[in-house]
Amino acid sequence: MRKGVTLTVQAVRAGDGKRYKYWQLRWFAPNGKRHSENIGRVDEVSKRKAEKLRQAKEAQLRDRPTLRNPARVPTLSEFLDVYVQSRKAELAPGSIELHQQTARYLKGFFGETRRIDQIARYDAREFKTALAKASLNFVNKRKHPSMSPRTVDQHIRNARTMFNRAVDDDLITYNPFDRLSGGLPPIEKNWHYVSVDEFARLLAACPTQGWKALLGLSRLAGLRQGEALTLQWRDVDWEKNRLTVWAPKTKRRRVVPLAPELLPILRDAFENAPEGQPLVVQGVVAPNVWRDFGVIRKRAGVANYADWCHTLRKNRENDWIAAGFPFHVVVDWMGHSDEVARQHYLRVNDNDLALAAQTRIPNEVTQKVTQIGENDSKPTNATNSQPIADSGDTNKAGDRIRTGDVQLGKLAFYH
Repeated sequence: MRKGVTLTVQAVRAGDGKRYKYWQLRWFAPNGKRHSENIGRVDEVSKRKAEKLRQAKEAQLRDRPTLRNPARVPTLSEFLDVYVQSRKAELAPGSIELHQQTARYLKGFFGETRRIDQIARYDAREFKTALAKASLNFVNKRKHPSMSPRTVDQHIRNARTMFNRAVDDDLITYNPFDRLSGGLPPIEKNWHYVSVDEFARLLAACPTQGWKALLGLSRLAGLRQGEALTLQWRDVDWEKNRLTVWAPKTKRRRVVPLAPELLPILRDAFENAPEGQPLVVQGVVAPNVWRDFGVIRKRAGVANYADWCHTLRKNRENDWIAAGFPFHVVVDWMGHSDEVARQHYLRVNDNDLALAAQTRIPNEVTQKVTQIGENDSKPTNATNSQPIADSGDTNKAGDRIRTGDVQLGKLAFYH
């Protein structure tokens, strides 16, 4: 049995009764099953081009063994289980949980025993429709009457990421989810700006130093909730006024400046911390932060936040940008990408507009603007609408030009 790819001519009778000849590639799988693929009509594809296509197909089968041996392609259940297990060291627990939910939806729709190379783009589109109609509710213990478009897009993005891994591992030739786009408008940045006075009221309503430290790290250092709750005193550099943040979400370390407003909050927390306690934030129970913050917010007389910790973090980034720090520096302090910052965090607020209205333009810019205005006010010649030169102006076209190839409005190399 030949292992390579052969090139033959196959005659086919069309519906109109005419016979056409096609170039056909043939090869055998290890189990003896023959496969074939038409690559074009003989009168449209030259023999030389057909031979190049044969060589390309042979190289593809050599580099991707699963194309020759479909038995090596895993089932959907096998692939997803291995994928989720491999990502546990790379993603935060919350992200892993979302990927596991997507995997349950995929198994529920396609079946656990279906091979991943048998899922086509049409099937992927049908899967998205089933999500939107909540037809896959049977995989959940808690039934939801419908699924929002953003949740559907989240699962489609997860599925696309999963199958990209299969493409990278040469298990499939293409990603069936690669052409599914969300088509949703950008997320509206309607989060609330927390002013200095409002933040002071929140701090005054905090029951413990630990809660003050949590709010301070969120609003004044831009830390995520998980980062603030796991921050240790050894990560606080009192001499250089810096915080070393170990992000559970990205598994990376970054250094964040310790703002002057945050210093007294952390010092009070340090002085009241129990002996030998490594964590900065004390007395805050992670599963109850939403409920407890609601009590603090009501006590402070502050309106409800859609996502209070995220809102405080966004405020810090906007303040850094407004203070004039370079964008790439602020992005590094916050610990996310440029795209995430522009789409989800940055926002123009009333404080920015008020500050811009009160900011004076530098003197050199003002002088240039004045000069432009004076030039525009000079009398012009009615014939050519050009400003009339002053009597003392001896400048001529071509003055100060030092290139020998340029002569008063014409280029020497044209002649």
